[in-house]
Amino acid sequence: MDILYSSSDSYAFLTGISLLSLLENNKKCEEINIYIMDNNISDKNKQKLTSMITNYGRKVSFVPMPDMKQLTGHQIETGRWNISTFGRLYMASALPDTVHKVLNIDCDTIIVDSLEPLWNIDLTGKVVGGMSECINDRYRRNVGMKKGMPYLNGGLVFMNCDEVRKEGYERKFTKYICRYGSTLAYLDQDVLNAVVPNDKKLVLPMRYNVISIYYYASYQQLLTIRRSKDFYSESEFKDAVKNPGLVHFTTCFLDGLRPWIDGNEHPYRKVFLKYKAMSPWADEPMWNDKRSSVVKIRTRLIKKAPRGFLCRIASLLHGVIIPNRNLKRMQRECE
Repeated sequence: MDILYSSSDSYAFLTGISLLSLLENNKKCEEINIYIMDNNISDKNKQKLTSMITNYGRKVSFVPMPDMKQLTGHQIETGRWNISTFGRLYMASALPDTVHKVLNIDCDTIIVDSLEPLWNIDLTGKVVGGMSECINDRYRRNVGMKKGMPYLNGGLVFMNCDEVRKEGYERKFTKYICRYGSTLAYLDQDVLNAVVPNDKKLVLPMRYNVISIYYYASYQQLLTIRRSKDFYSESEFKDAVKNPGLVHFTTCFLDGLRPWIDGNEHPYRKVFLKYKAMSPWADEPMWNDKRSSVVKIRTRLIKKAPRGFLCRIASLLHGVIIPNRNLKRMQRECE
């Protein structure tokens, strides 16, 4: 398996914990090559990562992060997101030609099962595989997609590097970023979904990217909140939550914190802490909850609110107001 992570120095410990969980749960795999897209990772953290990976008998290479300003010719404002997030779109050129396909995994994850069944899925004729996002057609509209088309989550991206190279997709990615980069709601995730045609995407099993909200909301509540009509079945949802292959610690308004921050209540927090204790970052202190008093009060009120009422309010906000606001911003910025 060829695996890619992208990391800055501040998130190197998360990358290391995720990698350790991957290495622990894939010991039977004959060959694993690890690539880390380097966004100014310190020598100290590089040494920790290298030592840990080689102790499992696996190979590791650090590859440079693409310079987005140089690629696009101008500065891109990305709001709360890091500009390096776009770098993952350029995996095919960053990696050796001998890498024909690659699993790109977010660093805010833990792997709790073998990834070999995922790796062995046939990508022939496809550009990218990923898990279907529970999202409504307003978000698809914003990136030029038709109703009901698969919109893939970027937490785990299975990329066919050969197809990307052959069809010149990186040039297409850059062109799209140049036009819309400062207005995108989900950066590289939006670019992938907008640029790659529907018939070149492959929807992968849900269990390989189980995001946080799936643990805090029921299936019906999730569909209400996201106003989604095109998602996995309820049985697939329940099976994935019960038996995940990869747990993705995304932000979630029903918690407000993530497992490396004091006060988080995610069901897999203990598993995260187990792998942290096994890693070279065992002594890394947990982050303090630095949210403002207003945000903390809001989160407490959200937790106490009647779930039905809360779902309807969240549905209006996330399903209508935010995507419509994003569309107006895109239209205004691109006039």
